[in-house]
Formats: sequence, structure tokens, C-alpha cells
Amino acid sequence: MHGFGPKRLSVELTNICNLHCSYCLRDEDALYHTPANFFSPDLLNDILTQAREAMGITAVVFTGGEPILHPEFARILEVSAAHGLKISFVTNGWHFDKIWSSILTYREAITHIAFSLDGASAETHDAWRGSGSFERVIRAFSRCFVTGIPFTVKVGIRRDTIQQLEQIALFAARLGASSLNFAHIMPTSSEVEDASSLSYAERQQADQEIANLARIFRMDIGIDVGYHNLDVSPPCSALAGISANIDYLGRLSLCCNLAGFRGGLEDTEVVADLMTEDFASAFARLSNLASGQVEARRQRLESLEDHIEDPYVSSPCLFCLDTFGKLPWRANFGSESESRILPVLQSR
Repeated sequence: MHGFGPKRLSVELTNICNLHCSYCLRDEDALYHTPANFFSPDLLNDILTQAREAMGITAVVFTGGEPILHPEFARILEVSAAHGLKISFVTNGWHFDKIWSSILTYREAITHIAFSLDGASAETHDAWRGSGSFERVIRAFSRCFVTGIPFTVKVGIRRDTIQQLEQIALFAARLGASSLNFAHIMPTSSEVEDASSLSYAERQQADQEIANLARIFRMDIGIDVGYHNLDVSPPCSALAGISANIDYLGRLSLCCNLAGFRGGLEDTEVVADLMTEDFASAFARLSNLASGQVEARRQRLESLEDHIEDPYVSSPCLFCLDTFGKLPWRANFGSESESRILPVLQSR
């Protein structure tokens, strides 16, 4: 349980984002084609009060969309700090300068800031995120390093990044990152899967390279998402009851990687609207949902023959995406495609 970190909530502060990353797992319509929604600081205050009592949270993580686009971001930090919670958030860094004064005001409550990175140069990073993105995120790194605020670099594993693993690690270390977290890109369509998935040999290479880097660098290096895990015990904080997610509409759900998943047809991981229901009763249902998912995964794992590796079972993330109806495009594949062995990253 201790390996899953503190008990915490992840909260989507908004549905919108200023960048257009083609591999993003969030629903495209919500990001770019619907009105902006911003999480109410008053609702956050109510939820944190209830979640501290019902769940025992000690931390809160802010995601999006792009969380720092929230017009009351300073108020969000103020509310969270007032509850004595540790704060972190994930950002693309584009508008980081605008919230810098608020970060300094609440720096004692901020454990770290996570920045998304797509390469160790402007050419590789901006190819995915647009011209000027690299310069802005590096400037954000520098602000954090100079003032002693820990920051994490988050990198997606794709065909174009596996050749840069060591270069990215060196780059992150030289810029002063406290940790480097890799994550397998979630397949939002067959096209994204075909373009981004590694071959088995490539995945072995990436896995070994990340393990080597973790041994060499003083900076903490690991894999967050998409790892290979055949243990029947709860594989992640969400299924272990350590974390829960609240989307930008105020709905309690299991995991931030499931919420608003691009192309997904179902929201069966959502258990309650916290604008109309108290957190305690909603969390009780969420706990039952998590327990049921752990049991379903156990049964699937135990049904596998020893010589068969099905990544949609052995990868906890892919298993949840598949069983919660987030990958409807898989049903359109022929039998040959359905049985294709996809590589799955292994955890350390």
C-alpha cells in the first residue's frame, strides 16, 4: 500500500487545454468544442472537507485539461492549503509565468509540479505541442529549480521517444528535475495504437533501458502507466482505494486515466455527482466498484494459460480501459487483430 503514495484526490480543474496533442486521452469535443468549465473553489472546499473525514486524504492533485487555465487558480491553491493538504499539479507549462506568484505564495504546501515533455529539444517537443512550447516549459523548469521547488518530468513512451530515453534522462537531470516518470501512451483509437505502440522487441529495449537509467541516475526514474503486472493484488492506487478522481463536472470516478477518455462510449467508472450527493456515500460505492474490478481482474489473470500474454489483462490500465468500455474501436477488429500480442511496459 505504501508504494501507492498518500491517500489523495485528483481533481480536473477544467475541461479545456491550450495545446492540441494528438495522443491526448481526453475527449476532443470536451477539450476544444464545448464551453469551458471551471471547477468551483467553493465546491472544492466542501468536497475536501468531506473527503478528509470519509477517505482520510492528505493530498490533492490537480489535472485537466490544462489546470492552470483556471481563472481562480490562486483560490484553488488557497482552499487546498487551508485544509492542510499537500498539493501537486500537472501542466504543459505554457502559461506557467501567469501563476508563478501564486505558486510562491503557497510553495510550502506544494510537494512538486509535474511537466509534460515530448523530447529533449525544441524540434522533438514542439513537433507534438507547437512552436514555442519547449522554450516555455524550460523556462518553467528554471523557475522551479532556482527557487527549490521540486519538479517532475513526465514523458510518454512512443516509437519516436524510445530512441531518446537516455537523452531525455540526461536532459531532465541537468535541468534539475527531482524525478522522471515514463508512461505508456493510452490507445484512443486503432490509428493511435498502430502509430504509437512498440513492437515486442522495442518494448524489451525500452524496458531494459529505463531499468538501466534508474540504476545509473540519482534522480528517481520509473514507469507510471501501462506497465506489465500479473500480480492479482490491487495494481494501482485507484484499485487499492488510495486515490479517487473528480472530473471537471464534479463527478466522482475511479481514475483520472479513465475520465473523459477520448472515443469512450461509457462512463461506468463514474459513481456520483458530488454537487448533489455527499462524498461519504459516493466513496462507499466507489470502493465497491474498485473491489469488483480487482476481483474481475483476478479472475481474468487466473484464466490465462501460462504461455499466453494478453496485454489487455496483464496491463492494469489497458484492462480497465477495455472493461469500462473506453475502447469501442477494438470491437471492430477482425479476429486476427483481436489476438495480436501488444507489448506492455514492465514496472520496476
